[in-house]
Amino acid sequence: MGQSEFFIDTGILDLFHELAKGPATVPALADATGRPVARVARDIDRLLKRGYVEVVGRKGENNVYRGTGKDIPSTADSGKHMLEHLKKGVDLLARGKAKGTMSSGVLKTTEKKANEIFDLITELRDRVRAIEKEEEPAEGALVTVFFGAWVE
Repeated sequence: MGQSEFFIDTGILDLFHELAKGPATVPALADATGRPVARVARDIDRLLKRGYVEVVGRKGENNVYRGTGKDIPSTADSGKHMLEHLKKGVDLLARGKAKGTMSSGVLKTTEKKANEIFDLITELRDRVRAIEKEEEPAEGALVTVFFGAWVE
């Protein structure tokens, strides 16, 4: 993996999911995700060093962390884990525990139209990223968004 690449596994995605709910300590994240404290601490340290999470306070002897909203570039190796996380979302939708929509499409079109589609998805990603940087309410809906598009 190159210097700028960061491997995203299911555990990392689960941590981001929990941190999106609000700031948390390593023990709280371990409890929420069912992962060992040592593993969560190691992953949080990796995320902290890369600027994906930050320390926002202390609770007892533990640091309190939150996500910074910085995008994590995906790698081919992390795609499998992203799909596993996506499956969790599909399962929530199927059981009526979440509201959402998911679809996939492949179409043949002109180069110009393909670039328009790609630009629209990029613009939507940027707009969602801007929302993430706004002040977060204490209570609210948790939104999970996956973006992926390419032009061949």
